[in-house]
Amino acid sequence: MRCERIGFENLYNTRDMGSLMTADGRRIKKNRLIRSGQLIGASENDKTQLEQLVSTVIDMRTDSEMSRQPDPELSGVKQLHIPVLGSLTAGITREKESDKEAFIRSAGDPEVAKQQMISIYRSFPSAASAVAGYKLFLKLLLENESKAVLWHCTAGKDRAGFASVITESILGVSRDDIFEDYLYTNECIKEEVDLLLRQFVSGENPVSEKAVMLLFTAQEQFLAAAFDEIDKTFGSFEGYLEKALGADSRMRQALKDKYLEDA
Repeated sequence: MRCERIGFENLYNTRDMGSLMTADGRRIKKNRLIRSGQLIGASENDKTQLEQLVSTVIDMRTDSEMSRQPDPELSGVKQLHIPVLGSLTAGITREKESDKEAFIRSAGDPEVAKQQMISIYRSFPSAASAVAGYKLFLKLLLENESKAVLWHCTAGKDRAGFASVITESILGVSRDDIFEDYLYTNECIKEEVDLLLRQFVSGENPVSEKAVMLLFTAQEQFLAAAFDEIDKTFGSFEGYLEKALGADSRMRQALKDKYLEDA
């Protein structure tokens, strides 16, 4: 089971978490929780649709990403910035120019690319910027009273993807469905990845197609590494929620009350 793509003209990885089922037989309410890639390409019709649907947009990108490709202004929508990473990282930000040497090093060797992404995913549960960002993210979900909260990064697969994992886990979505939704990202961003391959894999660039695919697509082994790190550091996902993010049982129940309904 996976989040449903929303019909936008130019936003291909914007998905409604609504209708995902939970282990206790309930489901997530529609039009309340939306995961997305960046919004920079939104058409005028897309912007109108977002204004009708969304009350809060949470941008998880770095300051540099925001300045290069700012979100469109949306009338009546609260637009917030919660950077999850402290610096640009090839493969997550897609900004080749941010550190050309690092990009070439990562994209030139599949093993280096894989280990880099695994390292990034292992940092999500405990890196200071990620802990602070995801903690505030949950607070904003709890405070939202109308329409939908939309969160995004660049591609919508890593920083926003892990925010989705946290949310789905709290609400009771099964681990299998969490992985299925995470991997569904690859179908949603296929056109963008194909464009990146054409851009980066050329005779003048010493890069590997396999390495680029590892950097720019969702991989089961990456998310598995994050879960493994959580188990090692906190003992369980519940321990991570409580010790790192301050999401105790009362807060988790409040989020369930707000975003779940009977099937």
